[in-house]
Amino acid sequence: MRGVNLSNAIAALRFRMRARRSGDADQRAQAELGVKAQEPFCSQVQQALIGNREGMTLSKVTPGWVKQQLASKVTTS
Repeated sequence: MRGVNLSNAIAALRFRMRARRSGDADQRAQAELGVKAQEPFCSQVQQALIGNREGMTLSKVTPGWVKQQLASKVTTS
């Protein structure tokens, strides 16, 4: 089993995106399980991507960028 961290959460979200585009139901089910296994980090990545003004997409996201975005949201809230 893979460790639960931001890097693996990003990989799981990218796999889910590819699975959705492929249309393969088995692959999509496997991807959903992978995303659930990486919670709460997947939610953190998604929150960081919501409303970002840098044009960052899931394909360009890094764990450092996610941490930076979450820290800036906490200080501005």
